[in-house]
Amino acid sequence: MNFPPSEKKTLESVARKAPQRRIFFIVNGLFNRQLAGGDIHLLHSIQAITDAGWEAKYFSTRQLEPHLKDWQLPGQITFTDRATKTEFSDASLAGKCVLFLEFFRRMFKTLRQLRQIELDDVCFSPTDYWFDVVPMVCSQAKLKVMVLQMKAPSLWRVIFRTRADVEATRIASLHYCFSQWLSLTLLRFCHHKKIIAVQPLLQDELRQTGYRPEEIALIPNGFDLETAEQTGAVPKQFDVVWIGRMHRQKGVDDLLQTLQALAREFPDFKALLVGNLETALAQPLAQLGLTKHIHFAGYVTGVEKFRCLKSARVFLMPSRHEGLPIVVGEALACDLPVVAYELEMYRPFFGDLVFYVEPFKLDDFCRTTIETVRQARAGEHLLDGQRLAAFKAANSWVAVGRQLTAVLSAPDCLSAKKPS
Repeated sequence: MNFPPSEKKTLESVARKAPQRRIFFIVNGLFNRQLAGGDIHLLHSIQAITDAGWEAKYFSTRQLEPHLKDWQLPGQITFTDRATKTEFSDASLAGKCVLFLEFFRRMFKTLRQLRQIELDDVCFSPTDYWFDVVPMVCSQAKLKVMVLQMKAPSLWRVIFRTRADVEATRIASLHYCFSQWLSLTLLRFCHHKKIIAVQPLLQDELRQTGYRPEEIALIPNGFDLETAEQTGAVPKQFDVVWIGRMHRQKGVDDLLQTLQALAREFPDFKALLVGNLETALAQPLAQLGLTKHIHFAGYVTGVEKFRCLKSARVFLMPSRHEGLPIVVGEALACDLPVVAYELEMYRPFFGDLVFYVEPFKLDDFCRTTIETVRQARAGEHLLDGQRLAAFKAANSWVAVGRQLTAVLSAPDCLSAKKPS
């Protein structure tokens, strides 16, 4: 991401006037080159912070290094993983145990290196997982910052499996439930902390758990509006596009049924599926007679991702549970209508820019999608231009980066206080 010349000049001026300050990012959860929404949020955060004149350092894995190079981000990494790659499959119980032990190993290696962090430094955890937060809490950094992307399922919801992201084994969900509780509990004992909540409902949840308003910063995930706009116009080749991964919370079954309904309504219907999906979905799509209607784009990022979005008329979001998905913002940045189940996190942030369907009424989702595609094919403008422009301006990475650096540089965050 490159800031506009006026913005960049201002940031560089601030950086020259103030002494360079150090920020340590603790990122122990990376295992491969594929970027999830939280990883994209982290890289944009690093870019905004370093563009503002901060010196970045990292406790992380070898998987972070190529991402920093791809994004041309500065900083020195202290590796917390082993030189030999850890092989595991989290689909099995044995694989989950290997993964859990690897997280412990990375956390303890981080703890042994905490002497690098000094009193005047800032420590930043991009997740609410214990393997990132525990070392941050144990550091002597003056300011400790944690990003909260979504509310973990309660123990009750895990046991009775009443939330869509809870898998049948419940192991991963129990881990997430315990991890978020532990992180939020430990962080409360720190004298000087900030939790970055990405959407309003999380802000309310944090207040109810005892965090003071001044300890919470409401900063959205944002999206790369500049790249979206630089991509330019792309011919419409597909009626709908979906970006996701294979997980029950993503509503893949509803997606397939919606594609089948579209194919019945429009004989020349075309859909674009983005992600590593072909292996898992090629056979189910063939069984539904949809092969000729589907194009798999594979895993894409950057300009190519925005080209995929712009090549379609409608974005589908049949997820049954989400935090604040960056991909919806990216779709809106491309002026793409979004059809989604009305999850509780959406309307407080996206407002009326999304075409909502009552959860989880599949027939209504199909009907809304068909009508939206029909209108888009007819060339109708389905989004309120004024509201969309305001949404883009408020949530571009220029605007969000400015909010983030303001939080880190606020006088109350930099004043000397007894470390935790």
